[in-house]
Amino acid sequence: MRLQHGRTDDHRLVRGCVLVLAAAVAWAAESYESDLNVSRPAVLAAAAPAPPRPRAGPSRLVWVLVDGLRLDASRRMPVLNRLRADGLDVVARAEFPSFSGPQFIAQASGIEPAASGVLSNGFPSEVGLDSVFRRAKLAGLRTAVVTTDGDDGLREVYPRWIDESHIADPLERVPSADLALVHIDHPDEAAHQHGTRSPEYRAALAVVDDFVGRVVATLDPRHDTIVVSSDHGNISAGGHGGTEPEVVKVPIVAWGAGIRPGQGRRVGRARDVGPTIASLLGVGPLCHATGRSLVGSDEPTARQRAAVGALVGGAGRRRTKHVPTTIFVAVGTFALLVRRTRSTRRAWLTTPTYALVFGILLVGTHTVSFSVSNLTVPFAVRVTTLCVLAGLAQLFVGGRASVAPAAFVTSLAVLAIAVVGAFQPVAPVHGKLRFVPIPALTSLAFVCLMTAAVGIPELADADGGSVGDTERAGREAVATGLLPVHALAQCAFVEPDPARADDFVDRHPERERGYME
Repeated sequence: MRLQHGRTDDHRLVRGCVLVLAAAVAWAAESYESDLNVSRPAVLAAAAPAPPRPRAGPSRLVWVLVDGLRLDASRRMPVLNRLRADGLDVVARAEFPSFSGPQFIAQASGIEPAASGVLSNGFPSEVGLDSVFRRAKLAGLRTAVVTTDGDDGLREVYPRWIDESHIADPLERVPSADLALVHIDHPDEAAHQHGTRSPEYRAALAVVDDFVGRVVATLDPRHDTIVVSSDHGNISAGGHGGTEPEVVKVPIVAWGAGIRPGQGRRVGRARDVGPTIASLLGVGPLCHATGRSLVGSDEPTARQRAAVGALVGGAGRRRTKHVPTTIFVAVGTFALLVRRTRSTRRAWLTTPTYALVFGILLVGTHTVSFSVSNLTVPFAVRVTTLCVLAGLAQLFVGGRASVAPAAFVTSLAVLAIAVVGAFQPVAPVHGKLRFVPIPALTSLAFVCLMTAAVGIPELADADGGSVGDTERAGREAVATGLLPVHALAQCAFVEPDPARADDFVDRHPERERGYME
């Protein structure tokens, strides 16, 4: 009886350990991308240029950053098209990853995410990069930020260099600062909730276009300038973060003082926004910029850009070299577990079912891009649904006895996927192999939960038998007369059944006398 209690305690301990492992793997999936952030990127070693000295330029510059505005959708905005015709029209590319946080920093500081070290929206603190706000402040200009977003996250990135910050929705006015950033997130919200082909998305674009028209009406093109850009686009269903053309192609439009009209359509990169603003205000060059000014460059700016390029050249080709430690723990845990348990041939033959079904569903539902993951809760629900379906398939094909071996096989598959991901560049061309470790880790966390719930079979004895095997053998021995009834408790480590014992004595009285003698 005591040994049976010990066995029960062992099961509880194993189940608890597997549950802790599931939580650790789930956290590894959640933090996988943010773990790649670099708080002290190499570019910070760049020598600072001379302090800015304001020269003749716009008396006021308004930067309108439209969150989630696709390039093709911007072509259907009448006011923006008039600014294009009379000013600067640029087809730009947002570099991986196309999340809002990394792209805002890329434009404000003029450097791609791979070199800035900011690779996720969850960057933990203020960035140490130079920016248009810092250069403007050093030149004695006033800076301001207004956003329709619910939080003041933009100010937190460059807190020392922004004089005033407001949250306003609807937008009624632009702060009267020398450099004012207006961030409008309505299109991105509409895209996430309804898709980019919806009436809601078109209505959000109309609101933005009307606002730009009202801002332009307050500007004097001889002294003031407006720059309109987008941080990223959206896939048709809503979402961004990946490298899809509709996500990474963004517009940059500039109009007013310092902008030569009639330049036609040009090609650039999203990181060109910062150097362009710095050049228009006459406060450049940006210390850490790798982008180019779209309105011309001077010799100091060119020298600074060349020095930074030599320092961070090839940053996007740097390997991620990140394999979560919890994967190794999972492999070791399940290797020990399956070694201590007895599994049938059917269980072992069906072990790949969970991983295979999950992989097929992942590809079949197009869940292989960062653009489906930037909203955490919907993405978690989506991937969990795939895990449930794969788990049901495993139980149907292999039964409960196959769950622990399936978890072991899945942990090996996830380890292989993570190793492949570790050799991917920080800024990949397609990004799928950089993304797959995230849902793979999620699937491993789920199969850990399955194992804890239904997949921990009886632990084996030192000689390979289990508690159930011992009890069954004891009952068979009693039934054949090889073992006395009262010895069944010692064999099976359970209390004997008195009714079954009395029934056996009634049917075999001669054996009871023999045992007593």
